[in-house]
Amino acid sequence: MTRVSVAMAVYNGGKYLNEQMGSIINQLTSDDELIVSDNMSTDDSREIILSYFKTFPNIKIVECREPGIIPNFENAIRNCNGEYIFLADQDDVWKPSKIDRVLKEFEESNADLILHNCDYVDENLVPLHKTLFKDRHAKPGYSRNLWYNAYQGCCMAFKKDLVPLICPIPRDIAMHDQWIGLLVEKTGAVDFLEERLILYRRHKGNNSAKQIGIAKKHRYIKTMKQNIEIRISRNNIIESL
Repeated sequence: MTRVSVAMAVYNGGKYLNEQMGSIINQLTSDDELIVSDNMSTDDSREIILSYFKTFPNIKIVECREPGIIPNFENAIRNCNGEYIFLADQDDVWKPSKIDRVLKEFEESNADLILHNCDYVDENLVPLHKTLFKDRHAKPGYSRNLWYNAYQGCCMAFKKDLVPLICPIPRDIAMHDQWIGLLVEKTGAVDFLEERLILYRRHKGNNSAKQIGIAKKHRYIKTMKQNIEIRISRNNIIESL
């Protein structure tokens, strides 16, 4: 039985993939897998991914022909077999204890989803002296994370049992990670882990760094709420809140 699946979405990530994949594979056992969804990259991403087969054969590349971050992550998630699914961006660096520490937290907290803290760094991994939890004032709570989202996918892991609830991910929402976090807020148990377990690159290429206007934010919030209500209703789930 597969213990851990790492779901990584890749699109032209060759510049950083070696560092990220090395930091992940060093933590995986022969019972784990790394699922890489490639969104039709045109750089050397695929060659870099394939080069890691020699050290870790449990890598699976799945193509995503629908452009965009949301379909790319959904494609990766749908192909995961592990009991626990860890989301991974293509340009971060995982600290050596990340997987073991998160698995321990799952056992101790009995949570369905765990969000851990991270250190912000620049493109060259120089510390920015800021963390996700401090930057986003991160705390559990459906309403607060609907308006000021703390759910950062690269810092999230969740149980595979949630996949039928999560997928398909609506294409008209702002963020896949917020969608996952809010669904679990409404239907299960989340745990916020203060430990900083990855180096999270902040650079001009970060999709999460893009700011939107207040009017668009209100539309995204309304759309997110509507989609969550529909999904919960269709899955006949009794909300936990």
